Amino acid sequence: MLKSYLKITFRNLLKNKVYSAINILGLSLGMAASILIVIYIVDELSYDKFHPGGELIYRVGMQGKMNGNEFNMALSPAPLSQALKDEVPEVADAIRLGAFRTMPIRLEEKTFTEPMMLVAESNFFEFFGFELLQGDPKTALSGTDRIVLTESTSKKYFGDADPIGQIILRGSDKRATEVTGVVADPPHNSHLDFEMLLSAESWAYMKDLQWSSNNLYTYFRIHPGSNPQQVKIALDSFIQKYFGPEIEQFLGISLKAFLEAGNQFGYLIQPLQEIHLHSDLDEEIKPGGSIQYLYIFGAIALFIIVIACINFMNLSTARSSNRAKEVGVRKSVGAGKGRLIGQFLSESMVYSFMSGFIALLLIVIALRPFNSLSGKELGLELFAHPLVLPAFLGFMILIGLMAGSYPAFYLTAFSPVAVLKGKIRSGVKRSNFRNGLVVFQFFISISLIISSMVVYKQLNYMQEKNLGFDKENVIKLLHTMALGKNSESFKQELLANSGFVSASYANALPPNIDWNSVFKTSDTKQDFLCNLNFVDHDHLETMKYTMVMGRFFSKDYPSDTGAILLNESAFRQMGWTTLDGNQRLGGFWNVNSEPVEREVIGVIQDFNFESLKNAVRPLIMTLGPEPNRELAVRISPGDLESKLAFLERTWKKHSDGAAFEYSFVDANFDALFNQEKKMGNIILIFTVLAISIACLGLFGLAAYTAEQRSKEISIRKALGASMANLVTILSKDFTILVGIAFLIAGPLSYYLMTNFWLQNFAFRVDIDVFLILIAGVISIVIAWLTISVQSFKTAMNNPVDYLKNE
Repeated sequence: MLKSYLKITFRNLLKNKVYSAINILGLSLGMAASILIVIYIVDELSYDKFHPGGELIYRVGMQGKMNGNEFNMALSPAPLSQALKDEVPEVADAIRLGAFRTMPIRLEEKTFTEPMMLVAESNFFEFFGFELLQGDPKTALSGTDRIVLTESTSKKYFGDADPIGQIILRGSDKRATEVTGVVADPPHNSHLDFEMLLSAESWAYMKDLQWSSNNLYTYFRIHPGSNPQQVKIALDSFIQKYFGPEIEQFLGISLKAFLEAGNQFGYLIQPLQEIHLHSDLDEEIKPGGSIQYLYIFGAIALFIIVIACINFMNLSTARSSNRAKEVGVRKSVGAGKGRLIGQFLSESMVYSFMSGFIALLLIVIALRPFNSLSGKELGLELFAHPLVLPAFLGFMILIGLMAGSYPAFYLTAFSPVAVLKGKIRSGVKRSNFRNGLVVFQFFISISLIISSMVVYKQLNYMQEKNLGFDKENVIKLLHTMALGKNSESFKQELLANSGFVSASYANALPPNIDWNSVFKTSDTKQDFLCNLNFVDHDHLETMKYTMVMGRFFSKDYPSDTGAILLNESAFRQMGWTTLDGNQRLGGFWNVNSEPVEREVIGVIQDFNFESLKNAVRPLIMTLGPEPNRELAVRISPGDLESKLAFLERTWKKHSDGAAFEYSFVDANFDALFNQEKKMGNIILIFTVLAISIACLGLFGLAAYTAEQRSKEISIRKALGASMANLVTILSKDFTILVGIAFLIAGPLSYYLMTNFWLQNFAFRVDIDVFLILIAGVISIVIAWLTISVQSFKTAMNNPVDYLKNE
C-alpha cells in the first residue's frame, strides 16, 4: 500500500511540475527560516547553563528611587557577600566580582588594552564552571597582584611559552602582576566576559566597609532544596540593619524618614541562568539579550512556517477539481475514506521530507550570513546532539500533517456520484476558508512590514537625534593618566596642529557618564541622586554643550576649583528656576576628606550622556585633575587618516609607551543600540522571506485561477475587452483580500509596536498614519505585481487557441 501511495505521489509531482515546485520551494524556505530562528533562540536560552549547579546560583542587584530618579543596578556593596555567608542559613557560598574595562597592560616593550578584566575572589573556579587549564584553582587568585589569563590572551602575550610566573605591568601606574594561571576562554553563552582575572586582594574596593557604596557584583549559591525567597527576606532585613545607619550618618535623616519622603531602596535577586534574557539593569558586565525579542522571533518563525503550510493547503484545495474525479473513481471501486486520506497525507509527507532536506542545504548556505546578521557565532554542532535528528524528523512529520490535513479531508469528502456526474464545483470558485488563509498570510506579512518600518524609523531617529552637543568629529582617547606630567604639553602639541580644534580631559565622556552619588542642597537640605563628571576648563568648547544660565569654568577664576555646573534636569529637580549666585550643593570633600559645599555657577542645556532608552538624568560637572581618565579631541572634518597618524605619533612621544587606544563618540552612541540594529536586520530579512513565501503561494493560486478562467478570458477578449480590463478582472479578488488583511494588520501593528516595543525608549518616534498607509500600499503593490505577471500572460493569449478546442 505504501508503495502504491509513493508511486501515485511521484506521478502527480511530475505531472504538475510548476505547482509541485511552488509547494516544495515554499515549504523549504519556510522550514529553513524557522529552523534558523529556532537555532538562534536555543542559543539565547543556553546562556550560563554550563555552570555546574547553576540553577542554585543567584546575583544580587539593587533598585530604588530618590527624589523621582530611579536607579536599577547590577551592583551591590562590598560587605554584602560576607553578611550573606555569616547570617543567612540558606546561602552555601558567595563571591564578589569587580570589573575593569579597557585595562592597559604592558609586557616588556609591548602594550595592550584588554576590554574586560574581572576582579575575582579566590573561590572563583569553585563557584563557576570556567575551566582552569594551568595553575591551582584554589590558589591562583589568592594574594595580591596575581592574575589569570584566558587561553587566547596568554597566546597573544607569550605565544606557546609557559606564562606561569611571568610578570606583566597593569594599569597606568604599571603595577607588577604575576601570572598564576590560564583559563579557557569564556563560552560565548556566558553573561560573564573577560580576558583576565585579577585577585580580589589587589583592589581596594574589595575592602570597602560601606553599605551605601555599590561597586561590586555579588553572587550567592543556595543549598539544594532551599528557598531563595528566604534570602530575599534576609536582604530586606540588611537594609534596616546596615544601610539605615549609614543613611542617618551621611544624610542626617533616619531610614524611616528617608522612605516616608517618597524614596525607595531595596535589593533584588536574579537567577544566574535568567540574567542574560531577563535583566535590564544598569552596569551589566556584558550587554544582555531580551526575552521580548525571543518572543518576537519565535512568533516570526511560527508565522513563516504557517504561511508556507497555507500555500500548500491553498494550492491543493484550489486544484480540487483536478483530483475530484480521481477521488470519485477510487471511491466507486471501493477505496475507503481512510485509505484516501492516507494517500493525500503521504503526498504531503513526501513534499515535507523533500522540503526538509532542501531546507538543511539552505541552512548550511545561509548560516554564515545569518551569523553576520545576528552577531552570533552559531555552527552546525547543534545537529550533532542525539535529540536533534529525531526532533527534525518529528518537525517534518508535523509540517506534513499541518500542510496536508485540510486538503486530505477536503478532497476525500466529495461524493463519488456527484463527482462523476460533474456536479462538483471547481476548486477555484469562491472558498471562504481559502480566502481566509490568503488574508491571514498577508496579515502576517503586512504586520512584519509595518514592524520593520517602525524599527528602522526608530533606529534612524536615534542616529540623527540632536543629543544636545555636537558628537561628530570627536575622538575619545583612553589611558590618558599615563601621560602624567606630560599631559599639558601633549595637549598643546595637538592644538598646534591646525587639524585639531580643541581638547579636554574628563573622567568620562558621553555616552558613558555613569558615576553617581547623593548631593544635598544648602537651602532646602534635600538629598538628590545625580551623576557626576570631572572635566577641565576646555570641556565646553570641545564638546560644544550649550550654556543656558551663568558661565562655564574659567582659568580667570581660581575659585572655580570649588564650583560646579548643573544640567537643566538637575537644576529643575532641586526646585530652582533662576541662578542667583547663592545656590550651593553639599556632598563633596576637600583634600583633607572634609565635607564641603560647592557653588553653582552655571547651567548647561540637557544633553544625552547615556543611551536614548533613558531620559536625561540630573548631572553635575566639576573641575577634576589633569590628566584625567579620558581625553576628548575635536578635529576638523576631512583627512582623518593623517590626523589619526599625527595623534598616534604625538601620543607615543609623551606617553612613555602606553597603549594607543581611541574611539569616536558618535560610534560609541551607535554601539548602544546594536541589539536593536540586529533585531531590525533580522525582522527585515524574515519579513522579505515571509512576503516572498506568501507571494509564491499567491502566484500559484493566480496561475491556477487564470488557467481555470481561460475560457472566460478568451470570450471576453474576443468580445473586445481591453488588456487592462482583463488584468483587473483576474486581479480584483486577490487585491480585495490583501486590502482586508491590511485593514486588520494596520491597527494591530500600531498598537503592538507602540505599547510593547517603543515604550522601551525614553526618546522615540511616533507611528503616524502615513507610515501605516505606506506599508499597506507596499503590500498591495507587491501582491498586485505577483498576480499581474500571470494575469498579463493569460490576457496575452490568443482566444482562438483556446476556443477552437472547445
